Formats: sequence, C-alpha cells, structure tokens
Amino acid sequence: MFTGIIEAVSTVTKIEKKGTECRISIKNPFGRDIKTGDSIAVDGVCLTVESFTEENISFFVSKSTLEKTIAGKYVTGSTVNLERAMAANGRFDGHIVQGHVDSCGKVAEIKKIGDGTEIKITFDRKFTDLTVPRGSVTVNGVSLTIAELDGNTFKISLIPETLKRTSFSETLKTGVEVNLEFDILGKYVTRIMRRGGNDTDFESLIEKL
Repeated sequence: MFTGIIEAVSTVTKIEKKGTECRISIKNPFGRDIKTGDSIAVDGVCLTVESFTEENISFFVSKSTLEKTIAGKYVTGSTVNLERAMAANGRFDGHIVQGHVDSCGKVAEIKKIGDGTEIKITFDRKFTDLTVPRGSVTVNGVSLTIAELDGNTFKISLIPETLKRTSFSETLKTGVEVNLEFDILGKYVTRIMRRGGNDTDFESLIEKL
C-alpha cells in the first residue's frame, strides 16, 4: 500500500522492449535501502523491483500495464514520481493508494493562480461515480484533492511545495496523459450501492460485498 506522498523524482535510464512487454531501468534514489521484490510506485503504478544497483532499479512491465497507463509512453530521460510501499510504522500523510491505475486522464487546462497552479483533468465518464468534490484522487502517484468537479472533468490545485517535490513542474502540459487512481473507499461504497445497499445496518451492507 502507498499513500501518494512522493519520496523522490527520478528519470528513466533504459527501456528494453520485448514484444508487448518491456523492462525499464530508473535511476536509483534509494541506494541500498531497497531489496529485490520490493514494491515501488512509479507514477502511481505499483511495480516490483526485479534487480537493482547503486545506480539503477530495474522493473518488468507487463502488456496490460503498458496499455492501461502512461508507462507505454516513457522514453529514456522521462521524469517519474517514486514512492516505496508504506512501512507498518509509517506516517499516513496522504490517502490509501493501491498502485492500481484505473485509467489515463488528460490535462485539459493549466492556469497559474498566485504562487499555485490550477489543473483541469478530463477522464472516462464511466468513473464519474468514483469522484466527489473534496474527495481524494491520485494523479501520477500524487495524493490530491478534487477542488471542483464538473461531469468527467475535475480541477486540482497544486501548491508550490507539491510542484517542488514532484515531477509536475516538468511533466504537466496541456494535452498530456496522466495516470489516475480513484479512491478505494469510494469504490467499495459504489459497489454496495449498485447492489442495492439500502440497509442502515453496517453489517448488512458488508455482507453484500
């Protein structure tokens, strides 16, 4: 599990394509503080450390992941957000992030507001039931709050600290695609309601899952 609080911004150093799959290498910002088999969220995508050196971390990327996320658009030099899985004694500063990207959205508008930046992102309409104003959403691995919601477009506000600590200052441009993961809690509530969860008794609702 992740929290959407980015630990490091790094770069793709190598891409080895094998048919519809690939291996990517990313500059290692964690040194020896990782091990083979560890989960690391790369732009919000949970990937497994296949091998690593002091310089690079290597990940295998499946066909499904390449098709469903922006990983298929990486080139050597691409900037990525990195977060290691949260330790059991870690601080929960963001929200529950699984590292399972639901869909790609598209940056529709970028507007400078004082020292901050306002971003509008459009997404597939089938996910509108998973979004609420002031709710949580993960964009390229970053835990953010939906400031405004209008159909299949939501607005997020980025403070200077977020721009400084993530890849957003380099990667966010009008028209680019971003990885989106919607709030897992919203997914459970939506599933209950779609299955006729009108009970007021919590235990009865859980039984419907």
